Amino acid sequence: MNNLTTLAHGLLIARNEADEDVSLLDLTTEGDYASIPSVLGNTGVGVIDLLKDKYDGATEMIVNGIEFMFSGGSAADKTFGWRVLAWKTANGPARLIAVGTGILGTQAVVTYPLIPGGGTALATNKFWADTLVVTARNWPKGIESTDSVGNNSVSSIWVDDAGYRFWKIEITDADGSTGTEAGDISVYFGYW
Repeated sequence: MNNLTTLAHGLLIARNEADEDVSLLDLTTEGDYASIPSVLGNTGVGVIDLLKDKYDGATEMIVNGIEFMFSGGSAADKTFGWRVLAWKTANGPARLIAVGTGILGTQAVVTYPLIPGGGTALATNKFWADTLVVTARNWPKGIESTDSVGNNSVSSIWVDDAGYRFWKIEITDADGSTGTEAGDISVYFGYW
C-alpha cells in the first residue's frame, strides 16, 4: 500500500546530450501505441517508462508528476525549443502535451550524469536553462514552468502525469551553430 508522500531521489536522464532531434514524432503517421519509440536504455535515447523498477522499485505506478530540467551549450543566452509527448500503459495515441522554448542561463553545469548507468562527467561550457516558457498545452492537468523570465537559476517544467506511463522529450531549434541556437541539449527528470 502506498502512502501519500513525496519521493526523494536524484536526477535521471530523460534525453542524452545531443543537438536538435533530426525528426520529430509525426503524429499523423506515428501517433499510435504500436509506434512508441523504444524505452530509454544505454543509448540515452527513447522514452521514459515510469513503471521501470530502477526508478521507483514498485510494480505499480506511484509517480504523481514529473519535473524536467534542461541544460546545453555552448554559452549563456543560447536558445532552443522543446516538446513533451506521453502514452498510456497500453493502446491509445501519443499525446503532444506541451510545446515550449528555453534559454540557457549563467548557472554552469559542473558535473552531469551520462547515459543511464554510465556515471558522471565534468561539464565544459554547459549551462542550465534559466528560462522555460510553455507556448502550447494540451493536457487535462496543470503544466507549469518555474521560471519564465530568467533569473540565472535552474528552471524546470512540472507536469502532473495524469496516469500516463511513457514520456518523451524532443528538442527543436538547437543545432548549436545557427544564430543563437544552443547545442548539446540534455534533459533530466525527477518525479514526485
